[in-house]
Amino acid sequence: MPKMRASFQGLVRVLAKSLYPEPDVFVRELLQNAHDSIQFRRLDEPELPGEIRIDVDESAHTLSFSDNGAGMDQPEIENFLSVIGNTGTGSRAQELAARDVAVATIGQFGIGLLSAFVVAERIDVYTRKPGAARTWHWTNYGGEDYELVALPADAQPSGTRAAVTLAPNQTAFLDGRRIRQIVRRYADLLPFPILLNGFGPINAVNAPWHEPGWRDPVERDQTLAAFLSQRYGDPPLLVIPLDLPHPRTLGGLYVAARYAPGGQEGGAVDLFQGRMSIRTNDAELLPEWARFVRGVVDCPELQPTAARDNVQRDSVYHTLRERLGETIIPALLDLATRDRPRFLRLCDWHQDALKGMAARHEAFGAAVLDYLPFATHQGQLTLPEYLARQPIGADGKRPLYFFSHEADANQFYSLCQAHGVLAINASGGFDEILLRRYTGQHPEHVELKPLDHLDDPALYPPLDAAAQAHYAPLLRAVDRALAEAELSARTQIRQFQPADLSAVVLSGQRLTAFDQMEHLLEKSLLANELAELAGEVRDRLRRQPLDLLLNAAHPLVQRLGELADPDNPRYRPVLTGLYYSALLNARHRLTPAAARRFHGDLQALLASHLELQAGHDA
Repeated sequence: MPKMRASFQGLVRVLAKSLYPEPDVFVRELLQNAHDSIQFRRLDEPELPGEIRIDVDESAHTLSFSDNGAGMDQPEIENFLSVIGNTGTGSRAQELAARDVAVATIGQFGIGLLSAFVVAERIDVYTRKPGAARTWHWTNYGGEDYELVALPADAQPSGTRAAVTLAPNQTAFLDGRRIRQIVRRYADLLPFPILLNGFGPINAVNAPWHEPGWRDPVERDQTLAAFLSQRYGDPPLLVIPLDLPHPRTLGGLYVAARYAPGGQEGGAVDLFQGRMSIRTNDAELLPEWARFVRGVVDCPELQPTAARDNVQRDSVYHTLRERLGETIIPALLDLATRDRPRFLRLCDWHQDALKGMAARHEAFGAAVLDYLPFATHQGQLTLPEYLARQPIGADGKRPLYFFSHEADANQFYSLCQAHGVLAINASGGFDEILLRRYTGQHPEHVELKPLDHLDDPALYPPLDAAAQAHYAPLLRAVDRALAEAELSARTQIRQFQPADLSAVVLSGQRLTAFDQMEHLLEKSLLANELAELAGEVRDRLRRQPLDLLLNAAHPLVQRLGELADPDNPRYRPVLTGLYYSALLNARHRLTPAAARRFHGDLQALLASHLELQAGHDA
């Protein structure tokens, strides 16, 4: 009985790679063998309508993979099929290349058929070359011995049929639905129809970039959007065609019209090499900042590993990674200038990812920062649009007002509207980083003004000395009232607009740090020792005083300033009420103790009002 032989060089090449981590790869390997066989036959018969068939025989526990390709004769069976690591596809492709004949084959390493032994207990191959007088039947049970028998020509049509007899614990592969899923995963774009039990095709055969309409921009975008939406189940908000010359790459990327929290979803591509899937959901090929992008990338120049579940990180890979980034950025900027509403929708869905990657990757940030929207009370504005609406100061710079805590929107939007300036709500996770970077890039034209800890005389004009002296007793009374209520604040007097704003609190840095600490503690993201330390820091932050600015333009503050004895205990609920009202208007979180005191003071004020009202009625 003939013996299996090992090509030492081929075997070493195989062992140097990790092989077949997933049992379903045998379907991929047998399909690509069928594809290559058809491609070789089409060299002599260019009009041959190639076809691949998968047939399931549940009673015999077999899966058969048939093609109408070139088939094999006895020498090819003995030299290639029966020699581990020696590939007939690769050898013939090299011979043809030497004669300047190109053929689009996939197989390389001469081990594809044997991958079936991951799930099989036996493999039978029936093969006949076109016009040959006999069919050859090759059988192997997974050992070094094989059988080779000559059969009559009519035992097999021209081409090859590989029948895989599954092991008893692998009969799940007889499920037609599972076969369809595997074919769509690995071989959806093979250029020949794949039939299952005579029905099909069950593969797409061609993607939009394989069709004649690919050169028409309108038809290309429409068909690509439909293809990607069907493949991924996402409506694409932005579609980016791929047609790169070096390295030669076709495909399509998209940004989904749905929320991607923190950019964690997306940033992955299905990677093809010559129409055969190498890796699904690859999260490494796209640039690191492109976490909001998905799609299909088909690059024949990539070099797969032996298991064909990944590609080698060679110069082609790194060049492709750069080219993809160079394609994505212009597409984003084009959308920003061509279709502003759709770009704003994209930013709305993916602002965490876009701004996060812009903050983390300076090159990406430098390219897109002028186009990213930021929230203001006049709507979403880019930084150039925002600055165009700001007055130029005496130093020739435009102020960039912002606050970093969402809760401050009420008080700061009111202040800025009253003074005819704009404020940016920089409460997003990366907004403040980007604002500071932008200011650093334009220091001669832009001055950063953080409202939540900025005692700006333009917004809060100070009083003259006489007025300060007039309100001094009130300030001391407020400080004492807050101290008795165990509320930590530094009280000052200003006169600012709008006049219906009795007081503001400046506290952004303290509360931002406090909120971050609370998040870490609530989510148990810190080790025990660090959690204890974080708790101590949180408590210290709670004790840090806020800046409470009373507004001398407000009628209530004016009346309190006229009191002969504002320190009288009867006024304490009113004085602390100024603090509470400012805190509530800023929508800051009250500590439990402060909330209890506020509730008690409010009840006392209501009772006093009721008594006064009853006395008045009497």
